[in-house]
Amino acid sequence: MKFRIVYNAWWMRRGWGMVFWSWMWFGLKESEVSDRHYRHELQHCYQVKRKGRLWFLISYALLWLRHGAFWGGYRNHPYEVEARQHQDNPLTAEEIAWRERRRITL
Repeated sequence: MKFRIVYNAWWMRRGWGMVFWSWMWFGLKESEVSDRHYRHELQHCYQVKRKGRLWFLISYALLWLRHGAFWGGYRNHPYEVEARQHQDNPLTAEEIAWRERRRITL
């Protein structure tokens, strides 16, 4: 499974990151994305690999609704909780190489 990393996405709010289908999007310049932020989004890539692209999207949306989409659903979302639990883990040499190439291969 492959993902392309895109920095400084004009349509995203500054500081946001998102994994959608085959892309990891950031609303920041490459030099502004911390390892922590990258690791958080990378964890979503691992989730996509485990669940499959389509089921990840469907289950993410359903869980977002279930956990209160309009009253803190993002904070309590199981996929987000998991990503926050991993965001302080150090990056492996392979994950650093992916970041430098702007391509992730899982």
